Amino acid sequence: MNRRKQRKRRAVFSVLSVASGSSELVASSLARIHVVRTRILTTILGWLAVLLILRVLVAILANYPDYFPPNFDSLFLQGREATFTGPYRPAFYIHIFSGPVVLFNGLILMSEYVRRHHSRLHRFLGRVQVVVLLLLVLPSSVVMARHAFGGWPAGLSFLLLSAATASCAIIGVVHARRGRYDRHRPWMLRSYVLICSAVVLRLISGTAGLVGVPSAEAAYVVAAWSSWLLPLAAYEIVERFAKRRPARMSPWALADPQMPALPQ
Repeated sequence: MNRRKQRKRRAVFSVLSVASGSSELVASSLARIHVVRTRILTTILGWLAVLLILRVLVAILANYPDYFPPNFDSLFLQGREATFTGPYRPAFYIHIFSGPVVLFNGLILMSEYVRRHHSRLHRFLGRVQVVVLLLLVLPSSVVMARHAFGGWPAGLSFLLLSAATASCAIIGVVHARRGRYDRHRPWMLRSYVLICSAVVLRLISGTAGLVGVPSAEAAYVVAAWSSWLLPLAAYEIVERFAKRRPARMSPWALADPQMPALPQ
């Protein structure tokens, strides 16, 4: 009787161990499938963001003939004859030349491939990014914000946007100087997300124009605030979700190393 009981127990233990091993294998397979799907989705979204940014850059450059000399019948300069004097004029030209630089340069800096295989180029472009951003793009934004379309509500949004972008960039530089690259990258990502508010602003404004909103100024004010608050909130949500995962990996690091890892 004792031998029969021992055999039964061994059989039960054997079945339980096989079942446990099978469940672990299934869980591991599901986790791998989830990682692969996330990597594919992140890569696709990253490339879509790249194409969108490049499309907006091309549109910005295509409008340059309207600025030399200034054409006040063009979309951006329409009705700005009175404000296109004094410090606004040089600030405008500084902004339209330096803005595309940080947008395009940021795409290269966000590339995992460049960061891993061309670290010197990454550091050099990073210095260029910070200098152009802090000395040209943001100061000119502050000057132009005083005469923003939509009045002081839109101007206040652009002022806070400039302050937030500068803060993120400075914090990122401080972490890089101290060798804290795990903290450096998220802050520079935040800075680039805020830089890309120029892209989101044009998308929202263009959509509002196509829909035909009752008040263009009110729609622009909403677009001015939404263009950087919504993308920044989305980045924070995704980043915190990624930190809760066991792998502790940023969602942008799941993309193919040769693909630009964009924000989110």
